[in-house]
Amino acid sequence: MNVTFELPPPVVERLRFHIPSGERSRFVADLISRTLRKKGSTLAQAAQKANSLRALNRDMKDWEALNQYED
Repeated sequence: MNVTFELPPPVVERLRFHIPSGERSRFVADLISRTLRKKGSTLAQAAQKANSLRALNRDMKDWEALNQYED
């Protein structure tokens, strides 16, 4: 998949200075990939922690029971 976006000029200048021409796209794609994996991992951990809270689980069951009548 190809995605096009703009970067601020100072970032572009740093990329051009530090990353060789044929490697820039892969470098940016790797950075985005790592960031998304990290955020996904953080969100998954937060969800697991939230799911382990007894009070929250009780409230969610009550909420789901109320929603059964809307179908």
